[in-house]
Amino acid sequence: MRVFPEQPPSVRTFTLPGSTDPAMVFLHGLGSAGVPAFGAIAADIAFEGRERVLPDLLGFGFSDRPHDIGYSLDDHAAAVAGLLDQRNLTSVDLVGHSLGGSIATVLAYRRPDLVGRLIVLEPNLLPWDGTASVEIARQSESEFVDTGVAELIVDADPEWASTLRVADPVALHRTAVGLCVGPEPTIRSMLESATGPRVFVYGDRTGPPSREAELISAGVEVVRVADAGHVMMADNPAGVVEVLRAALL
Repeated sequence: MRVFPEQPPSVRTFTLPGSTDPAMVFLHGLGSAGVPAFGAIAADIAFEGRERVLPDLLGFGFSDRPHDIGYSLDDHAAAVAGLLDQRNLTSVDLVGHSLGGSIATVLAYRRPDLVGRLIVLEPNLLPWDGTASVEIARQSESEFVDTGVAELIVDADPEWASTLRVADPVALHRTAVGLCVGPEPTIRSMLESATGPRVFVYGDRTGPPSREAELISAGVEVVRVADAGHVMMADNPAGVVEVLRAALL
């Protein structure tokens, strides 16, 4: 895992305070930010009393956006690990959506001391396993920065467009490339071999993951959220809360 310099770029967070261990940490998807993605879920009364940490990944939201890193999944996982180490948080309940689910899986695999239970909401499991990320990564960095990001914002739904506008275009492109290329081993292999409880959540409009039986045989619980597509936190927030309650409480 990448090790940042003595003064690493800052990962900004919104925290709902609590005293009940372990903390809950939520990682947002590509082009999003912590509070827009998970604020309503984290603030639900079901989790009252728990410390809930909602970072903005590097390059997104209010976090720093350095241009001297590659924004690979390992870079993002290392930045989150640094945040948890700084706060002396271990064995957290880690929840990640899409890109955030892939990063969460890398973190659980590389730093199992930091992650107790892992819940991933439709993460990218294999290289080039995505839609928006593939569209972005197939452009050159300069092409995306010059014209691609503006076109992406125009075509995006209003909620996603609002967070895309404040994302750094270079970080967004490099993150998409890192997500498409993926780490070694693959996210799927990491998820299957990671220690600790693991839950894969999918929306019923998306459908179950490929080779679902293999995930289950590796000890991964697979759970469906009704009336939801990929962005299930917006489609059916009550359903997502119920899944998290069952997994974490």
